[in-house]
Amino acid sequence: MMITRRAVVLLSVLALASCARAEGSSLQVKSEVDTAVATSEAESVEEEPPIEFIPADVDPDSIEPIINYVDALNIALTGDLFALKASANAGCGCLEIADRLAEIFPTQTLIGGHYQLRQIHLISDDGFRKEFKVLVHRSDIEKIDKQSRRSVVWSESDISTIFIIKYNSEVAGGQWQLSDTR
Repeated sequence: MMITRRAVVLLSVLALASCARAEGSSLQVKSEVDTAVATSEAESVEEEPPIEFIPADVDPDSIEPIINYVDALNIALTGDLFALKASANAGCGCLEIADRLAEIFPTQTLIGGHYQLRQIHLISDDGFRKEFKVLVHRSDIEKIDKQSRRSVVWSESDISTIFIIKYNSEVAGGQWQLSDTR
């Protein structure tokens, strides 16, 4: 397989752009193709404002279950519900969405959609139990019926929830776990 010089240059620029994004910097590029790629990526970054960080005195391990849950929501949109079901203690109200999604997937497909944390604020800290007020943004999701091909768009929304996180010392090494929502 012969690789042209232009392909090598484009692959190099894309690799550098990926490294630069990983480090949080922006990359200045000159060619028309590379400028279009950089502009498109810059626009997508601007669409999603950064999360408002929690106070420095909060144990970062205690917010990990919230981050894992939102990541699992994004995976669940693809039809894989395993990570979502494993992201919280059984009986957590936050897992009801897994049941609703399980009912949808046999007859419908979801296209697009993305959940993103917008705010996390500590509202209660009792040592081994913490409550966080969390704002999650959900982008538009298109739901398509597999048989009729009819499409419905679930409009984007901001979801505000109280997440209750508990420390479980019975898990090897101890671990914070998402136990409920209200």
